[in-house]
Amino acid sequence: MKAIARRLLRLEARFGAMATATRTAGVPSGAEVIAQNLADLGIVREPNETLAETTARAMGLTIPELRCELRRLAGC
Repeated sequence: MKAIARRLLRLEARFGAMATATRTAGVPSGAEVIAQNLADLGIVREPNETLAETTARAMGLTIPELRCELRRLAGC
């Protein structure tokens, strides 16, 4: 676990400024883009719903089915 924490600190030191610049430039995150695309299709996130749950609902899948489909597409 300590190795992961050290790696995260190194990554934040290296790429932190880039992430901050992107946020301040108003560039939406990937999650925001996906949520907006789903909203454009009329599928709005519920207040206590994760993006994965919204995506699964849009696809007519359960969360385990979505996980399985993503693994299949990834070749796992």
